[in-house]
Amino acid sequence: MHSTLSRLRLYLRKNALLMKILLSYVVTGSILLSVLSYVLYSQFSRSMLLQVHDQSERMLEQSYNVVETYWSSTILYLSQFHVYYSVPTSLNDSAVTYSPIFRALFADAHESIEMGDISQKLTEIVNSNPLIESVYIYNAKADRVFSNLTVAQPVAEFFDQSIMEQIRNIAPGTDRAFVPRKVSYSLAGKETDYHAISVLFVEDAAQGKPQAVLVFNLKQSALQQIVKPRTGDEPSRLFIIDKEGMAISHPQLSKVNTRLTEEGDYIRKVLEGQDSGYFMDEVDGRKSIITYRKSDMTFGWTYVSVGDYEELLWNFSKLARVVAMMTLIFIGVSLIIAVWLTRNMYKPLFRLLRKVRTAGGTYPQPEVLGEYEYLNRTFDSLVSNVHELQASVRDGMPALRAGILKQLLLGELTSEEEAAEKVGRLNIRLDASRYVVAVLRLCGYRELTGSRSVRDISLLRFALMNISAETFESELQVEVVDGETDHIAVMINMPGEAEQIPQHLETIRRLLASVQLNAGHYLNVLLTAAIGHPVELRKQMHLSYASALHSSEYRLMYGKNAILSYSVIAAIPREAYAYPFALEKKVVEAVRAGDRDKAVELLEEIMASIRRFTYDEILLSLTQLALALGEAAAAADSDSGEEDIRLSYKTIMQELAGCDDLDDVRGWFSQLIGRLAELFKERRENRNKELIERIQQFVQEHYRDPGLNVEAVSEHVDLSPNYVRTLFKGNTEKSLSLYISELRFAEARRMLIETELHANKIAELVGFGSGKYFYSAFKKATGQTPDEYRRAGKSKNQPDPDP
Repeated sequence: MHSTLSRLRLYLRKNALLMKILLSYVVTGSILLSVLSYVLYSQFSRSMLLQVHDQSERMLEQSYNVVETYWSSTILYLSQFHVYYSVPTSLNDSAVTYSPIFRALFADAHESIEMGDISQKLTEIVNSNPLIESVYIYNAKADRVFSNLTVAQPVAEFFDQSIMEQIRNIAPGTDRAFVPRKVSYSLAGKETDYHAISVLFVEDAAQGKPQAVLVFNLKQSALQQIVKPRTGDEPSRLFIIDKEGMAISHPQLSKVNTRLTEEGDYIRKVLEGQDSGYFMDEVDGRKSIITYRKSDMTFGWTYVSVGDYEELLWNFSKLARVVAMMTLIFIGVSLIIAVWLTRNMYKPLFRLLRKVRTAGGTYPQPEVLGEYEYLNRTFDSLVSNVHELQASVRDGMPALRAGILKQLLLGELTSEEEAAEKVGRLNIRLDASRYVVAVLRLCGYRELTGSRSVRDISLLRFALMNISAETFESELQVEVVDGETDHIAVMINMPGEAEQIPQHLETIRRLLASVQLNAGHYLNVLLTAAIGHPVELRKQMHLSYASALHSSEYRLMYGKNAILSYSVIAAIPREAYAYPFALEKKVVEAVRAGDRDKAVELLEEIMASIRRFTYDEILLSLTQLALALGEAAAAADSDSGEEDIRLSYKTIMQELAGCDDLDDVRGWFSQLIGRLAELFKERRENRNKELIERIQQFVQEHYRDPGLNVEAVSEHVDLSPNYVRTLFKGNTEKSLSLYISELRFAEARRMLIETELHANKIAELVGFGSGKYFYSAFKKATGQTPDEYRRAGKSKNQPDPDP
């Protein structure tokens, strides 16, 4: 079996062209036959669909005409009993002869004989038309409802309360209403349940409320017999809906008087469509043909026919299977013809291949190759090698150029001859007498990396490179290099003599400003530009690049959108570095005191004092200040939940590296100071709260001691008396002495009421050393002497509550 498959694969490989020709004939014939079959199928499908639609439309039209005619005549018949417009001005006019219907509607009271005449008349009306199931007459003045089914009943006791609810809900000004509903009631022990359309004639109304209403309950089952819809098992079914999608008639009785809009989207299309039409849609999960017509008479009903597509087109489906079978037969015939044609066309090529293989070729085993593959392999190999070489040179040129330029910037080409050779070979435009490197750094790089992907940042740098190249090309030759982080480098040719260097530098500043403007306009980014010092040799360009990068760091002092020059920065006079330790100490003290505003004010003084330093010295000063604040945070209570404020050296360097200028630095330090100040403030408040609780507990335990005073309490908590007085009053809004006195007076009042001890003894027990002092102090506090307080309290037999 394996050897047979191997031989078959070898044969197919050797005769690949033969197989391709044969397959092309087969595929072409199959496609043509398939297209023909599809066209025939489409034509027959459209024709059959139109026939089915015409049949459905005729059936719908027939049912429409029958129902409209019969229903209209029924409504016309019922309208003869509508007496609204012939109501006389007075029921006491003896000259007028009233019919039973008229008396039932408008009389204030009814005789027994008269009620019998009314019931007989209603029965005659019901018997006169097979559609009428029952008739009601509602008379609000007489509080009576007449019916052909029973004697007159009070409105509240009428057996069909659902129609009473409909009457009460009739809108003011309505003289006729049609209400599809399900009638359910129990009368004489018999349960009645059927679907009806109630026709309500409002004969009289007062203050917007119906007073006299004539009600005809029409059987929907009779309407069903007129429509004669098919059952759900037939290909088509016909039903009627109203403007709201309520089923008036339906083959499935359970769906009568229900909204069919929930069954599918096709009902909404019918209601929103034209006066008539048809379309295809899914109904109950099956493809169906929906035909409809809207009535402009009676109640504005819509007649809908739904036919199962597959069942309606059953004969066409048989035809489609026959067409498919014939198509397969024709494809088989076309295969035989294709084999015959291919063999005749392939004979000359087969003889040529046999000669070529006999003559030999470049490859040692030509028998495993296809015809064209064998003939063209050598030539294709040569062409492929040439194309690969060209593609390698073409695709690798930008990468090679970028690699050489980065080597120049990083100082990896130490020989001027080597640099000149590589620059010339790759057509790099660096051939002037002098060169300078400028860098363009993205401001807010940390925020950009947090909100954009690596690919987006790379594309942003690429766009900056294009803007820079286009801006400089008009005046100076440049090469632009991707710095791969937050910057790009522009390598600029400076032709001419040394005297032209200032002019070139001024031109470069102007062009860099233009790049900044365009980058802000088109890319919505800010750039800091920095110019290195000029060099004479290509191998020295790394020095210019390094000086430009160093100069760009000074945006910390000069702002984000600045244009910095190494020559200008190097010429700025510097003072000896002296870190402001005194200001640092004051900042830390203000933070510990919780005075954020004072700390921020001192921070401004520190910022002003370090501006005269070099960039490295400024960074060192800011790091030192951050470490000092971090040590203060570390000293705070760990229970405060602020451990995340504690700063490591690595965290500080990362935060400062993300600051582009002093405004960013000021913002970060202000936030840090605010958090630390809040931390220390919370810690101090907690400590004071604990101290107050200790003082109160001590006083409550020792207030009976005559020697208890502020000094004794201060000694207990190991604090000065003045500090204890200030602390206690600031947190409780009363002095410590007053608090001690209140406790003693409260206990004295209790003992005066509950005990028979002498007042002097009580004074001794509650901590008053002198009975005389106790008498005077007690009267001053309560307005009574101790004895008077005791007599008053015992006479009331109610102890005075503690404060």
